[in-house]
Amino acid sequence: MGENQLSRIRTAMLSVLQSHGGHSVQRVAQRVRFATDVEALWYLRQDVMVALSAIDGEAAARRQMKAINSMFKGGLPGSMGPRAHQRFTH
Repeated sequence: MGENQLSRIRTAMLSVLQSHGGHSVQRVAQRVRFATDVEALWYLRQDVMVALSAIDGEAAARRQMKAINSMFKGGLPGSMGPRAHQRFTH
């Protein structure tokens, strides 16, 4: 993944956070700003989701994160992609 794509993902993550105030949101935004690679941003998605959920609710946060999640396609090692969840039937 190139620097341009990394920058686009970072900007998108900061964009969804910028309209929200509060210390915890600002702390997450700072971590996003200083993330050095796509893997770091991938793992920060959960923190962004939690921060948005606390303010807007989980459904709204999922809608906001959907476009960001799709930006990672093709840029992560295979083991880091979204996993299919399977229910145990025992």
